[in-house]
Amino acid sequence: MRKTLLLILILLFCGGCAGTRTGEANLFDRYSGSRQLARATTLLQEGDATGAAGLLTAVCNAPGVAGVTDEALFRLALLTMKTKADRPASAQAQRLLRRLKKEYPASQWTLLAAPVTDLVNLAEEQKRQNRALRTNNQALNREIEELSQRIEQLKHLDQELEKKSR
Repeated sequence: MRKTLLLILILLFCGGCAGTRTGEANLFDRYSGSRQLARATTLLQEGDATGAAGLLTAVCNAPGVAGVTDEALFRLALLTMKTKADRPASAQAQRLLRRLKKEYPASQWTLLAAPVTDLVNLAEEQKRQNRALRTNNQALNREIEELSQRIEQLKHLDQELEKKSR
């Protein structure tokens, strides 16, 4: 009886009301998340990016655990960063980096993500500038063609005027 009462008191002390709050990770979530993160890291080392992405997604979707979820967000953002001709990074990677900065501002992973975010933003700005320059270039090429046609027309008119004056 005494042992049971002592066990109940210990469980209440460790879990208590704090274990019933929503949105916060409990001891089981922390353990489970860190195990999944460790397994994902192992899969990445083995070259299984797809399997690692699945585990990292599960960690990111679970209740947040500082030191676990922030690392998972960073790693998943890097894994999902797919560059395309029109976009330097996937929208999902950008969302994950924003979430990392918002939810874990003091994390070391947020500090590591800052240069990545800056590079992504810089690449997007370069893409915008390239599109604007391409549009300007096309407009200038059209103008050059029009001017070339006018020059040719003026040459023909000049030749006709010379023929008439003779």
